[in-house]
Order: sequence, then structure tokens, then C-alpha cells
Amino acid sequence: MFNIVKSIRTRYRWALIAIALLISVSALLMQYVFSVQKYDAKIINIAGKQRMLSQKIAWHSNALINQTANKEQHLKSLAHSLGLFEQGHTFLLTKNKQGEAIYLNAALVDLYYAAPGNLDAEVSSFIKQAKKLLTQQEQVNPVMFSVGEIEALLKKLDTAVSLFEQQAVTKVNWVANIELLCWFLTLALLLLELRFVFMPMERQVLQTLLEYQQQKEFAEQVSQNKEHFIARASHEFRTPLQGLISSINELTIPSSQQQIQRQAQYCSVRLLAMLDELQDLQALSLNRWSLKPTSDNLLTTLNKILAVYQYGCTEKGLKLITELAPSLDCAVIVDHARLQQIVSELLNNALKFTEQGEVTVIATLNNHQLELSIKDSGCGFSHPVDQLELDNNQQSNHFQGLRTGLTRVQYIVNALNGDIRFENNHPQGAIVFLSLPLEMDTSETMPTRLPDDLKCLVVEDNPLNMLVLTKLLSSLNIQVESAENGKVACEMAAENSYDVIFMDLNMPVMDGFEATKLLHEKDKTRPIIVVTANTSDSDIARAKACGAISHIHKPIDQQSIIAALNDALLTEVD
Repeated sequence: MFNIVKSIRTRYRWALIAIALLISVSALLMQYVFSVQKYDAKIINIAGKQRMLSQKIAWHSNALINQTANKEQHLKSLAHSLGLFEQGHTFLLTKNKQGEAIYLNAALVDLYYAAPGNLDAEVSSFIKQAKKLLTQQEQVNPVMFSVGEIEALLKKLDTAVSLFEQQAVTKVNWVANIELLCWFLTLALLLLELRFVFMPMERQVLQTLLEYQQQKEFAEQVSQNKEHFIARASHEFRTPLQGLISSINELTIPSSQQQIQRQAQYCSVRLLAMLDELQDLQALSLNRWSLKPTSDNLLTTLNKILAVYQYGCTEKGLKLITELAPSLDCAVIVDHARLQQIVSELLNNALKFTEQGEVTVIATLNNHQLELSIKDSGCGFSHPVDQLELDNNQQSNHFQGLRTGLTRVQYIVNALNGDIRFENNHPQGAIVFLSLPLEMDTSETMPTRLPDDLKCLVVEDNPLNMLVLTKLLSSLNIQVESAENGKVACEMAAENSYDVIFMDLNMPVMDGFEATKLLHEKDKTRPIIVVTANTSDSDIARAKACGAISHIHKPIDQQSIIAALNDALLTEVD
């Protein structure tokens, strides 16, 4: 892109310079025309005055020769007219240093100096006789002032005026022709610029834009493929992870082996956290990230995360100290999952860089403001950290792992209108201060109660996922039937009545999208809840467009099922 800009700039500059030069030449020629016209008008005016002055000189001379009345007045007028006449004649015959006449062309030179004109000699003789008459000291030739002589002089002076006018017209025509030539050259230059500058430049710009459009489409395709890959990979990981988490939680083992169970729970939670981390990073890059605030107990939200990391601290021989104020035991409206992500990432980094000692978590709620600090006795920060950056190369070595978690933390904190600070803990370690404004839930919370005798249809092609979901629903005293694909589900729904349908999206024979659309068209009052490992926003939106009322992401738990059922059956419950 920079090359084409440079090429266009160079061509355009040369084109502008050429046009500017021609315009400048045209402007200079116009100035020259105005100057020539000014001087030519002056010369023509002087030449015309010579005719008038010669007539006045002849009249005053004849008056002095033939009469004596008003003699003084005639002498005075004759002297004045003669002076102007002689001055004008001298000006018209002005010569340069080389002895060449400045204002006379060849025709005028012949008229003034060559026979039969000899206008210069005749005017000089005329002036000489007039001066004799003024001084009255020498004999004057009266024939010089006779009508015949004066008419002959006037005729030659008229000829001189005509020649001066022709000379001026010739100059104007010459300059006009040059100006017309400049106009044609400008027009030709514009055509040449159009042909060799602007048209190639247009083709080059169009070609470059086409290439960039292709690159943009390729980049969008790559981004789309990446999004689909991450969504598909998440789906494939979450499906077995669902069975793993459920199996670990349902294990009945002696107390001597409960440490192993906690280890498995910790590892499964970390796997799920990394999947969320990858998907969140994709959502951030595509600007598809948003908060989902819900009402829940703040103390319970924090304890769920702290319980998971209790094993991590024990495994490394660290002591996890928690100081949770009683004021935290209240319902607040916030994105509890994102809040847990913040605490989880901060705890994970504290554990990662603390080899011995302790990790302390202190949390209080004052004036609707959550104040939480996590401090460790690890290596601390090598330099002050003011703002977490997306550029991982700029991050402190204190941050490891996928190197995206703390970036997500910064985004979440900013979205929650909170503040986070990183400092070194004395005498060693790091301390993180988190401050978040929270909205208190002052509404009266009704006890969670599901309708009795609920009958649900579970549509799932994976036997393990079907088993997990069936057990969770059965534990809630819900009657459950199952279908292995969308086609079977549609057939069963046509023969039986179900209060709720739990629908997977990716299935053989008939997928969840088509099945949801068909079932919704037949009964728009029956809620359909999507249960899927596919976290793609576009797929969830498509499922809701087909008729789904809600969705649950795998791996699922009993609480998520209860929340989805309460939302779906709220009207029936009331």
C-alpha cells in the first residue's frame, strides 16, 4: 500500500508541476501583453499628438508671419507646442546602446530615414524653421508653413501613426498566438497525464484495492475458520470433560483417598478454565465479549473458587489463608462467572510463583464496593505493572501459562467499572488489589421450586452425556425419556407430551437446529433448552432463532439445570 501511495504521489506531483509551469507561462504572457499594450498605447498616443501639434505650430507660425495682432500670445503658444512636438519626435526615435531604434520597426525606419519619406529630416527642418520664427533673428522660409507643405507633413505623420498601430497589433497577435499555443500544450499535457498518469494510476489503485479486498476476505475466512476450529475443539473437549467431572463428583471413596478426588477435581476445573480462556480470547479479538449479570450469593461465589484452589496450595505445601467478611453473605447482581474467573486467574498466578510460604485472600464488602486482595510470598514483580497489555511480549515474567488469563482479567475489570493494582509485597512476593462496584439485589427472593411431575425429553447422541444429564434430571425428581437424534425426538414428541425438551445441537441423521425448528412449529408453548458443548455465539443465536428458549453449556451441573428450568417454566410455576 505504501508503494502505491508513493507512486501516486510522485506522478501526481510531476503532473501538478507541469500544469503549474504552463499556467505560470500563460500568466507571464498575459502580463507581457498588458505591458506591451500599455507602452504601445503610449507610443500611438504620442504619434497621434504629433499630428495635432504640427497643425498648431503651422497655424501659429502663419499667424506670426501674416499678422501682428496678439503676437505675444502666438509666440507663447508656438513655443509650448514646438517644445512638445520636438520632445515627442525625440521619444519616438529613441535608440538603444547599439544605435538601434527601440520603438521603430523596419517600415517605420524606412519612413523616418529612407527616401522618399525622410520624415525625420522633414520634421527636423520643420522644427528648425519654427525656432527661427520664435527667435526672429534669421530669415524664415514661409513656404515651409504653407498649406501644401503642412498637408504633406500631416500625411506622413498619419502614415507613422498607422504603422505604429500595425506594429502594436502584430505584437498582440504574436503574444495571442503564443498564449493559444500554451493552451493547446496545456490541453495536450492534460490528455497525456490522463493517458499515462491518471489512467495507469487508476488501474493500479483498483488492482491494489482488489488485492487488499482479496487479502481481507482471506483474513476473514482464516478468522472464521479459527473461530469454527476453536468452537469445534471446545465442543470435542467439553463432551468427555462433562463425563469426567460428573464421574469424579459421584465417586464414593474412603477418606484416605479423598485427596486424590480433590486433585482430579482441581485438574478438571483447570482444563475447563483453559477452554474458557481460549474461547474468551477469541471473543475478545472479535469484539463479541459481553457481561451476563445474574443475582447470586457473593460469599458462595468466592468460596466455590477458593475450595478448588485449596488443593493446589496443599499440593505445593503452601498455606491458603482466607479472610472473608460476613458482609459478603448477601445477594448481588454481577456476572458471577466472570468474577470467579478474575479470582481464579489471580490465585493461579499466585500459586504458580510461590514456592513456599502462604497465599492470603482478604475480601470485604463496604458501601456496595467489593475490596479483595490476594498476596503471596513468591518472587514478586521485576518492575512496576500499571496496565496489563494484549501484547504478551510486554508482560512481566511473573505471568505464565497461556499468557491470556490476566489480559482477560483486565478486560473483565474494565467492563465491571472496577480497578486492579499490582504491587510488590514486603518483604517478598506480590499483592493484587481488586475493587469492584456491585449492585445489591434487594428483591425478595422466592425459594427455588420446580413444578411437580415434570416430564422431559433429552435429545443427545452421546451416551455418556445422555447418562449424565439423565442422572441430574432424575436427582431432581423429573421423569426423563431420551432420543438419540432429532428425527427420533420429533417422532416421540408427536406421540407423547413433554413439559421440556433438552436439545443437543450436533447430532447425526437430524441435528438439533432442524429438530428445534420442527418441534417449535408444532408447539410454540413447549420450551426447548439447548444443551451443547458448542459455545459459538452464532450457533446459539441460530438455535434461538429456530425456537430454543434458553441454553446450557457443557459441562453442566445441577444448578445450571435448575436455573434453566426456572427461566423456561416461570409462567407455569407462577
